[in-house]
Amino acid sequence: MKTSASYSGLQKLLHWAVVLTFAFNYIVSDGMGRALRTFSQTGINDSLTAQLHVIVGIATIVLMVLRVIVRLIQGAPELPPAPHPLMDKAAHFAHIALYVAMILTPVVGLLAWFGGVREAGDVHEVLVNLTVLLVIAHVAAALFHQFVLKDDLLKRMSPH
Repeated sequence: MKTSASYSGLQKLLHWAVVLTFAFNYIVSDGMGRALRTFSQTGINDSLTAQLHVIVGIATIVLMVLRVIVRLIQGAPELPPAPHPLMDKAAHFAHIALYVAMILTPVVGLLAWFGGVREAGDVHEVLVNLTVLLVIAHVAAALFHQFVLKDDLLKRMSPH
């Protein structure tokens, strides 16, 4: 495992790139249900927003797979001491859940889009909402560490 106090530059780049791709797709997701129905019925996608949503979804999968590979190779910096052992377990579980959700969400979206699996579109929508909740919990935990525990946890992933 890493002994440095922060993630590598590549890990930070992948993290923030995924933040941007997920945020972009979340912002432009309005109307994707209509676009999917049209695409399923006609085989034509003439919506630039839908085209971008699909492309950025694919980019998110690629970035997340790279992120997992890099994490397995480079490891992660040690966590600061937690006030309670359950916090370490919660952090570990939350990171795994976030990684799984960030990969599974666009995969299921692609299954709906290219596989024509109607139910996958519904599952995709549920996974997006779950992922948003996980992201909110992740950000809240990071802010808790920074401003309540004052352990400088945010420095591990700060872009500088």
